[in-house]
Amino acid sequence: MSHITLPQRPTGTLAQQVARQYAYLFQMAQQLNVALQQTDTALQQSHTAAKQTAVEEQQQYRNLKSLIIKTATQVQREMDVLSAEFKGSYVASSDFGTYIEQLSSYIEANPAALTQYYSFASDLKSNTDAISAAFADYKASTEGYIRTGIVYYDGAVPVYGVAVGQNLTTTEVDGEQVVSQNNFRATYTASKLSFWQDAEEVAYVSNNRLYITNITVLGSITAGRWNISGDGGGLKFQWTGG
Repeated sequence: MSHITLPQRPTGTLAQQVARQYAYLFQMAQQLNVALQQTDTALQQSHTAAKQTAVEEQQQYRNLKSLIIKTATQVQREMDVLSAEFKGSYVASSDFGTYIEQLSSYIEANPAALTQYYSFASDLKSNTDAISAAFADYKASTEGYIRTGIVYYDGAVPVYGVAVGQNLTTTEVDGEQVVSQNNFRATYTASKLSFWQDAEEVAYVSNNRLYITNITVLGSITAGRWNISGDGGGLKFQWTGG
């Protein structure tokens, strides 16, 4: 174990005492630096080992859970479920055509979450004999949901929050699909705000930082006291501080 020696009793002239004190303080600073470096290394190794252990334990948990489920000779599941469905429609007809709109929502509540499903479908048919239009039939449909409760699992631990999703959205003109978007989702939890496209997390905000795969800036960026914007074929950096 390293130890710091005590300073010698002051002797000699004032200049000699100052020189000895400086040498002593210099030696003590070196010893402290070595001790701090050893402490940092030990803490880093301990953190890495703990993280590796947690990853291995979570993997063992998943493997054991999968093994139990696959080899189970008896499975029993009990869950209280409450559900309700609501539907609505709107129809407008005139000499110029017909517009039909259909809305529906489905609510499902169970011990894991409360989920609300929504769907929208519209069909507009024009009377080509009465009006000149670029299309005879225009359809649009989309589905979405809002879920509160368990939104995903972090290893073996459920994460509670709110998930807002927009499923398949299509637009058809005269039977030809012209617009299609699929599976956009945002999840809000106590420690993280995430944005998903299909099954990929493309951006999230956590620990006072924004993480994003790709970014398109339509205006400008303010970083501290600098403003960054597009200037013709390049970038313009402008100091905005005092």
